[in-house]
Formats: sequence, structure tokens, C-alpha cells
Amino acid sequence: MPKRRTGTVPVAAAGLVLARPDNRVLMVRRPATARFAPNAWVFPGGLVETHDGLADVTIPTPLALSGTDLEPYKVAAVRECLEETGLACLRASWLDEQRMQVRQALHRGEGLLSTVNAYAADAQLAPLHYVSFWTTPSSSPLRYSTRFFLAAAPTDQGEAAVDGVELTESRWLSPGEAIEAHRSGQFLLLPPQIAQLRQYAAVARVGGLLDWAASGPEVIPNGPV
Repeated sequence: MPKRRTGTVPVAAAGLVLARPDNRVLMVRRPATARFAPNAWVFPGGLVETHDGLADVTIPTPLALSGTDLEPYKVAAVRECLEETGLACLRASWLDEQRMQVRQALHRGEGLLSTVNAYAADAQLAPLHYVSFWTTPSSSPLRYSTRFFLAAAPTDQGEAAVDGVELTESRWLSPGEAIEAHRSGQFLLLPPQIAQLRQYAAVARVGGLLDWAASGPEVIPNGPV
């Protein structure tokens, strides 16, 4: 999750929306002690690092609006999700024990692709679909240029397992359930999550989130850059 850099120029970040065939999505809760968005329910994600393939992690306005290479953001989204929840959106021939060893390596700050390739040379990112782009307002002391992706939840890796420190809870919810929980005061949601969940709820009423994401929805930058 975002936790290190400060400044008025946004830094690159990525989020991953894991969706099940029943349109439930994975949401995780940030701790009360978090510097950014304490107690908020968010999608797994965090900062894009240089070892994800991005040479410069600061994203000034011209770069944010240009045709950005999304691959480093995808790598970061998968890496952060695996690090935070133990769920890997990767196509790889490996054992659960090896996946957990990779997770431990990520906690030590090692890169995703180099670490995974040490266990499964044939590893590839699972299909990730670009669905949303948000930039933190300029009034915020912590600013992020965040691209969100939607992917099918792994079906053979068990349940999400948060560490109780960086994240304190995880839940699979329908978008409508998450919005209702926010309205009733049970969930703290940030504007990017509220807007996306509303969109996903509308999609879920008429079809599947995965089919919608795979169709290539138009992504309009939200918020100032």
C-alpha cells in the first residue's frame, strides 16, 4: 500500500480488483495506524517500484495523460496483491509452498518477476484489464497517480490471508453490499472505491464484471493531475 514517498508531484501506484464469477470483489482494510487512508477499505495495491519496470516513479501531468506503458503498473498490481493477500494473478507451474516463498521475498523488497522466475521459468501475468485511473487531489500531502486493473480471482489458491499489520481484514463482497455497508457507517470507503463500486454494481445488474472488463471499457482520468 502507499506508504513512503511525499511531495506535490504524484507517484505511480497500481490497484487490483479481484472478481469472482458471482461478481464479488475482494476488499481489504487498512490499519488505524496507516499514514494514508487509515481504516479505509480498499482494493489490494500500492506503489509502482523501479524493479516493476518503471524508470521514473514520479508522474507529472504530461506523463500522466500520455499513452503510458501499463505493463509496470500491472506487475506492481500483481506484486502488491500477492504480498498483501497471498493471492497471485500469475500463470505459473509452481507449488503453494513456492508461492508463499515468493510472498516472503516480496516482503523483503525483492522484485516480482525475477523472484517468480527463480521458481517457475514459464510464469506469466494472468490477464489484467485496465478499468480506472485516479489521481490524488493537489491539496493532499501524499499524492498518487493510480491505475486500477480488474482480474479473475485465482480459484486454486485458497482464501486471502492478510498479515494483520499492513492490512487488518479482507472480505469478498458484491459491489452493492460494499456500497450499502459504507452508507450504513460499517465501511470507510474513499472516493475512488466508491465510484468504482457504483460502476461495478451497475455492470453486475446486467452481466458479469469479468466480461465487461475484458471488453475494454473506456478509462477516463478522474481527479486533478
